[in-house]
Amino acid sequence: MKRLVALSLPAVAAVTLAACGGGSSSTTTSSADGGGGTATETTAATTAAPGGSGGSLTVGAASGIPQLNPVLKGTAFEEALFPLLWGGLSRLGPDGTVEPDLATRWTPSADNRRWTFELRDGVRFSNGKALTANDVVETLKYYQDPDTATQLKTALEPVKSVTADGRARVVFTLSRANVLLPEVLVPVKIVDVDSLRTIDREPAVTGPFTVSEFVPGDHVYLRRNADYWGDPAPLDEIRLVKAADSTSAVTSLRSGDLDALWSVPSSDIPQLRNEPEISIVEPDVTGVYVSWEMDLSSPPFDDLRARQALAYATDREAIFKAAYYDQGLVSATNTPLADNSPWFAEGMTDYSYDLDKARELFEQAGVRELTWWGVAGQYPEWNTSGQILQASLKKIGVDLKIENRELSSWPAKFYPAGRRYPGLVVPNFQSFAPDPYFQLSFLLRGRCECNWDSPEFSDLFDEAVATPDRDARKAVWDRAQRLINEQVPIIVPVQTTVATATQKDVVGVWVEGGGLPHFESAGFAE
Repeated sequence: MKRLVALSLPAVAAVTLAACGGGSSSTTTSSADGGGGTATETTAATTAAPGGSGGSLTVGAASGIPQLNPVLKGTAFEEALFPLLWGGLSRLGPDGTVEPDLATRWTPSADNRRWTFELRDGVRFSNGKALTANDVVETLKYYQDPDTATQLKTALEPVKSVTADGRARVVFTLSRANVLLPEVLVPVKIVDVDSLRTIDREPAVTGPFTVSEFVPGDHVYLRRNADYWGDPAPLDEIRLVKAADSTSAVTSLRSGDLDALWSVPSSDIPQLRNEPEISIVEPDVTGVYVSWEMDLSSPPFDDLRARQALAYATDREAIFKAAYYDQGLVSATNTPLADNSPWFAEGMTDYSYDLDKARELFEQAGVRELTWWGVAGQYPEWNTSGQILQASLKKIGVDLKIENRELSSWPAKFYPAGRRYPGLVVPNFQSFAPDPYFQLSFLLRGRCECNWDSPEFSDLFDEAVATPDRDARKAVWDRAQRLINEQVPIIVPVQTTVATATQKDVVGVWVEGGGLPHFESAGFAE
């Protein structure tokens, strides 16, 4: 339910690119065309560097943090803890490239099926235990254990084995070539498996902060980790707190009770931009896209004409304005990547609002009625979108019934992927790093609740992941995007943004393309 509960990564979310290609002897990070990898040029937006040290920063959100295990993350706001508490072998930098974290370098084999990571010397968990290669091995086993409910299972599926070569070297063996492994591993946080039973009371961490107080669903207080291996955090303390609701959260920001607010409601962003004491921090290229899902395995949406008709019947401009307050971009091509992304494919079909085409295609597919299955009491943008679609369909003789159900009813209805739900249009959203590997991975077999099963798409995806050269890889991704554009497995009316608002004197905050905020370098201006 991650995508519904808040932002989310996917099984590979909030990550970004910069890997090393086949045959290279070693690498740390890569340039926009370095080796076999690529930098994600515009995943992050950042403020100036902190001007001073010390102090306490209070960060609010309308959702709470229910637990502290990064492997079991279920809600998006939990991700805000990742860069503060845990390290991975690689991490994302503010410029959007992947850089060393607990590993100092990585080396791929010539065929990109075997990767060796060299661990940083002198890293200790906050419980005093020294980090070794065995901790990485045990962590990966934990992620891949069938009994572990992690969202990263699909991302790690190609990993055949992880072995320790001494205390400071880890070897990954893959079932198929992957030139992007360092970026795939960004959200994989290394934990002390032996202390998991106490992770919500005394989490053993390797990040710049440690936990001083945790009340599930209410707040997490962090203090600077005096034993952190890297540069000390500018702040003494960070407090992540839950607001009663989105309205209360914005009110607390305006009053100064909050120093920062994550996931600002779209309706409030235009006004907050004009307030002199507030700054809006957001990515240059978003990785968040709205996804209306349909069951492609049953009528009427097993018929391509019905899917194309729905795409043409979607008044994207009206939805963008009324439901998303002009925050983001309209997706005229009905594809996940934003058209300002360097990975966006040109020459795709334009699905701009056209009721004449929609009527003709619906008639050919024999569609007379549909049902919009939304969420009661949450996501007002979904209800607005459904009402706009309902009005459009009425003009061409298609009845859209709107049913909003409690969020608790969703898992049994749609999860895991593969369940049938004929005739329903299901609003959702996805949040990823703005790179094809992550944004398109949702449409692989078994991932999307839309039940799209395209061997051609899977082959293109595997080909792109195995292609070291950036330009050649983009050409493959272009073909994959055109296939999505032609087959319409989901409806993508808009790409939107997940913004973080801060007080004007808060500096050093940046946001990934998927909306994940970074506070590890935050501070207050002098």
